Amino acid sequence: MRLSGDWRRLGEALRRLARGLPEEVPKAVAEGITSRTIRRFSEQRAPDGTPWPPLSAATLLAEARGRGRRAQERLARRKALIRTGRLRNSIGWKVVGTRIYVGTNVVYAPIHQFGGQAGRGRKVRIPARPFLGLTEEDTQEAEALLREWLRRETG
Repeated sequence: MRLSGDWRRLGEALRRLARGLPEEVPKAVAEGITSRTIRRFSEQRAPDGTPWPPLSAATLLAEARGRGRRAQERLARRKALIRTGRLRNSIGWKVVGTRIYVGTNVVYAPIHQFGGQAGRGRKVRIPARPFLGLTEEDTQEAEALLREWLRRETG
C-alpha cells in the first residue's frame, strides 16, 4: 500500500509533540487540583467523596468553655480543619518537569490527613480527615486539558 499527499502538517505536529507539553498545561492541571483541594474544606469531604467525621463533643466543649451562649452556638456550627484557616490557606502547587505537586508545608497536616494519636502523651485520637488526593474530577479535567492541547497541536 502506498500513501501519497502533503505530509508536512503531520510531520510538524509530530515534531511539536516530541518537544513535550508546554508549561501552561501542567500548571492548569495543578491549579484545578489545588482549587478542588481547598474546596474540600468547605464541603467537609475527602477526595473520594466521603464526609469527614464531625468535630467531637469534647473539642466543642473545650473551645466553648468560658464563652457566652452566642459564641457557643457559633462553635457548634464550626467546621473541621478551618478554625484559623491556616491549613486551608497553605495549600499550594509546584510543577517540576512533568510532575505536579499539590500539598502543604504545615507541620500538623499529616495528623489531619491520616489521623492518629496526638496531644500530651498521645492520649487524644484524631480521626483522619483526608484533604489531599486526586478526585475523578481532577482526572477528567487533566484528560480534557491534554486532549485540547493535542487537538490544537495536531489541528
